Amino acid sequence: MTRERMSIEETASAWLAAEREAIALDNTPNAERRARTLSAEYDEAIRAASPEELLLAWESARRIQGHEEMGSARWLEARSVSELLRSEYQASRGEG
Repeated sequence: MTRERMSIEETASAWLAAEREAIALDNTPNAERRARTLSAEYDEAIRAASPEELLLAWESARRIQGHEEMGSARWLEARSVSELLRSEYQASRGEG
């Protein structure tokens, strides 16, 4: 059984969620391993992405954020993904 490849924004969201979970669980070995694995997947996805793909991922993350109630925990989590991808897109264009 193969796992379908996640989108850039899904990978970013999963990685940040795993980091929050690892912190909440005092970096237990399983939580830390999951966060490191997702971090590596995120790094790989960012390195392989074109500036246009990063722009599309950022726009998608912004749409996801827009569907959440402003100020809620889910909105804040979605915003962290959106801001991360914004900075990745800007870096890909030499803007940041």
